[in-house]
Amino acid sequence: MSTGRQSPPRWAEALLERLLAARERDTVVGDLREEYAESVVVQRGRLLADLWYLRQIWSFVPRRLVQKRIEGKMRQAISFFTFACACWLATMEMVLRHPGYGLRIGVALCIALISLATIIGRLAHVEGRSEVWRWAGAILLIGIGGQAFLRNVRAAHFEGFVVVISVALVVQGVLMLMSRRMTA
Repeated sequence: MSTGRQSPPRWAEALLERLLAARERDTVVGDLREEYAESVVVQRGRLLADLWYLRQIWSFVPRRLVQKRIEGKMRQAISFFTFACACWLATMEMVLRHPGYGLRIGVALCIALISLATIIGRLAHVEGRSEVWRWAGAILLIGIGGQAFLRNVRAAHFEGFVVVISVALVVQGVLMLMSRRMTA
């Protein structure tokens, strides 16, 4: 057996070793390397065998921990984005003063406040204490984002940035709704 050609990628094995407890490391890595070389590469080819190996690694990752961390970081990043967009929108509405600008400024401030509260709640580790407000804010963001998206799709003049912002609002709202389920 040629270990260089029939072995999983070294970086993948190193990742697997970091995920495993010391007492399991040699056995699990050895068993997966053997299965990879003797049957998976032969049956599926190198690319599919590498994907199979990644799937095996993924099975050792604690799901709840990963989902909670990823979801929290995504929620915080998208909250920063929607906060910046809301501030930009409010500023542009105050400068341009199109008909109905007062309502749009109010919506932008509402988005900014929800996003800021989400950011502060995550940083201060108090986001689980205001479930009713989080649900209300999430539903409001989903509603605003969904309405903006639908209006933009139906409009004669399509605005790409409106699509990006509206999708970000919906994603932020969904992540806010998911956050309680993840911490429970």
